[in-house]
Amino acid sequence: MLAAIRPDSWNFPLFLHVLGAMILFGATATVAIVGFAGRSRPDYAGMLSRVALNTFLLGIVPSWIVMRVAAQWIVGKEFPDEDAAPGWVDVGFLVSEPGAILLIVLGILAWLSVRRGRPFLAVPLLATLYVLALGVAWFAMSAKP
Repeated sequence: MLAAIRPDSWNFPLFLHVLGAMILFGATATVAIVGFAGRSRPDYAGMLSRVALNTFLLGIVPSWIVMRVAAQWIVGKEFPDEDAAPGWVDVGFLVSEPGAILLIVLGILAWLSVRRGRPFLAVPLLATLYVLALGVAWFAMSAKP
């Protein structure tokens, strides 16, 4: 029902935000799954480390940028006074902004695991941690508790 009363000018930035967040969630989950698979299959470890790094570079980084820029765009339209933004918006910013630091560390470790030829356990663990954080933000954004 809320979508029926939302102005049409909000649709595109909201679409970009949701699209970026969905791709970010899927790419981060992919890095976690591939990272754990590389740890359990040493014969494919080098290839799976490369897959994790490429997924990070081609999936996580662009989708995080799209999600974050579109989030700021839609918040600027929906809540021009930043102090009036509800708590679920703060949850999204709390996950995305510190999550950028976590993703930078994840990317460095993924690159190092490719360079050294053996996967680091920290890569899938950090990716899993961020997937869980994205799940919390997803719940906050959709349920608006």
